[in-house]
Amino acid sequence: MEQGPPECDEVLASLTDYLDDALTPGRHEGVAAHLGVCPGCAAWLAQLRATIAALGCLRDGVVPPPVLTALRESFSR
Repeated sequence: MEQGPPECDEVLASLTDYLDDALTPGRHEGVAAHLGVCPGCAAWLAQLRATIAALGCLRDGVVPPPVLTALRESFSR
């Protein structure tokens, strides 16, 4: 059974895998196509990339362990 284009909720749930190139080629293309026409999802992706860039600049020991734990939990949901 062939899947149709992904909806916003499916795209948002796939963004980390999309950034990690962990989607199948067909799924990756579907998400990329959706991002090209959906300003809301594209903005969410831009925010995710900005967050990754900002957090990637932090050095070990800069963020207290409880904050890191809270961040990890929020991203795992």
